[in-house]
Amino acid sequence: MKLYDAFRSALQSLVTNKLRSALTMLGVIIGVASVIAMVAVGNGASQQVQDRILALGSNLITVQAAQLSDQGLRGAGAQSQTLTLADMRTLQDQLGTSIAAIEAEQGAGRWQVTAGATNWNTSVTGVSEQYPAVRDWNVQLGEFFTQADLNVNASVAVIGATTALNLFGDADPVGQTIKLRQAFAGRGGSSARILNFKIVGVLEAKGSTFGFSRDDQILVPITTAQRVLTGRRDVVNTVVVKALDNTVMTRTTDDVFNTLLVAHKIEDPAAADFTVTNQNDTLAALDQITGLFTLLLGAIGGISLLVGGIGIMNIMLVTVNERTREIGIRKAVGARRGDILQQFLIESIALTGVGGVLGILLGWGISQAVQRIAQAQGLTLLLLVTTGTVLIAVGVSVGIGLLFGLYPAMRAARLHPIQALRYE
Repeated sequence: MKLYDAFRSALQSLVTNKLRSALTMLGVIIGVASVIAMVAVGNGASQQVQDRILALGSNLITVQAAQLSDQGLRGAGAQSQTLTLADMRTLQDQLGTSIAAIEAEQGAGRWQVTAGATNWNTSVTGVSEQYPAVRDWNVQLGEFFTQADLNVNASVAVIGATTALNLFGDADPVGQTIKLRQAFAGRGGSSARILNFKIVGVLEAKGSTFGFSRDDQILVPITTAQRVLTGRRDVVNTVVVKALDNTVMTRTTDDVFNTLLVAHKIEDPAAADFTVTNQNDTLAALDQITGLFTLLLGAIGGISLLVGGIGIMNIMLVTVNERTREIGIRKAVGARRGDILQQFLIESIALTGVGGVLGILLGWGISQAVQRIAQAQGLTLLLLVTTGTVLIAVGVSVGIGLLFGLYPAMRAARLHPIQALRYE
């Protein structure tokens, strides 16, 4: 029996029983749609996490002060204060052209900010001059402060887009003066410091990262933050190195670690008073977590697909019983066991194949509808249907047709022609 004839005979059988074929495919359609929608949720979550991390800058290596040990328990004590601005300059000098850029940061806490009659509360961070290059964050208006501003502890500031909007509305903030006010308790009662800063630039809007608005902040020269705002001279919280590209991240990470070991005169790497992490490691760890999450969601959807496969087997067994005499006649006129097996397998695969395609369309439609509903509610939700997911869904649905259709097909192929002809 030719393959074309087997396909035609199988499709004729499915068309003859339209309602039964449709109801049988319904289980596969729902199963595939569930897998597509569930995996789309996982893929979307993974993509959102990656995008938010990369929004902080690309190819980043972060150096932070380590936790002190308390009675042999690492991390039990307070954070050490051994990371300094001099460490950043050492890395800058030693690594030279093998890195793209480097910057240091020191948090200065939250301050009350006033501009004329308008006031706002936001965080202030001291950073070095290469912050825009490291963070891939350009200045929209004005300019960023320079090394010369760091040298003289200049009272200049670069503000985020949200901060600018809340303080100045549609007016140009560049050249304006803001007052930073912070209250503190003293011996004679509470008092406050008020410091004037001139705005030299406004950063481009970046949006939120993990629920925190990056556009609501004030950046000042790190030396100004150290000497004027915090009093923690030369100490920095973080040094961030931007590698030349993704392929040299591991090598650059090792170079940063080894350079700081020498600078801190530490012989045992395990005793390092700092930690060095790179963005690739962070992304890999998060990919593993989101991958397990996606796999779990896909497995939940796969249960529906398994139930649909059992329905396929049940219907194919019923079909074999109904067509026992037909099988006997075909064998009597010369049909071989392989011909019968081939015909019933094609029927099973056709059911799951068509059901799989319709399930993909339904799953894609559900993901689009859910995403639009979420956007209408002001929620940031990404459901991502990838080509790989579609191909896997089609392959699995066809595989289920083959797996669950094999036993009924083998049962039909093993029927003895004489017994089949006597079947009532």
